[in-house]
Amino acid sequence: LEACPRLKLVSVWGVGVDNVDLAAAARLGITVSNTPGYASIGVAEHALTLALAVARQIITNDRLIRGGSWSRGWLVQLYGKTLGVVGAGPIGQRMVELGRGVGMKVVAWTRKPTPERARQLGVEFLSQDDLLRQSDVVSLHLPLTDETRGFLSRERLALMKPTAILVNTGRGPLIDEAALSEVLREKRIAGAGLDVFDTEPLPVGHAFTTLDNVVLSPHVAPMSPETTLYGVEMSIENIESFLRGQPIRVVAKGSRR
Repeated sequence: LEACPRLKLVSVWGVGVDNVDLAAAARLGITVSNTPGYASIGVAEHALTLALAVARQIITNDRLIRGGSWSRGWLVQLYGKTLGVVGAGPIGQRMVELGRGVGMKVVAWTRKPTPERARQLGVEFLSQDDLLRQSDVVSLHLPLTDETRGFLSRERLALMKPTAILVNTGRGPLIDEAALSEVLREKRIAGAGLDVFDTEPLPVGHAFTTLDNVVLSPHVAPMSPETTLYGVEMSIENIESFLRGQPIRVVAKGSRR
């Protein structure tokens, strides 16, 4: 940023701005905008798909059949179970709708809970620890910030039910990966569906790749033609609004014009 004295705007195509030094941008007078909600439908669908893939053992049984086996083990039914949605932004809100659509009881956590927001979403807001204790599926929909980094620590993972499924389509560093690998290996939770990781692409031989109770995908939750087009349109709209002197979706306010 310091090497770009004429830079006035960084229009991020995406929700996460953890790859931009916002404090430096503001100090240097550079405005930063993003595209909140552009991928809410696709990411929420992907999160539900990961939860179902783990619960119904889709990947495991596919591999067994391809290898000539025919498994008839018990599967998990999500209907009637509790879905804990962590984060009540656009993606979390859509996840609430999808969870309710498959017959789950939905609870949520947000940094700023109010009775009005609870009524709007039709959910009960719980504390972080209570949500982890009660939920059969925990789905993370948080941005990566200094506050949320390491959100699911070793201590918080220990609060989850041994039958619980964890889904992360937010950012990898929201979770202590070493602790999660250990918890999954020791079957202290039932499984996980992960689309994001500390290091991407996921290194060859990573602990997650050795576990049969994990479903992995390569940070593709927001990738669809519809989502891509919407994100591009929003990003361009941010630029046009800035040029008109009316910046929108601002996450860091600058003074350069």
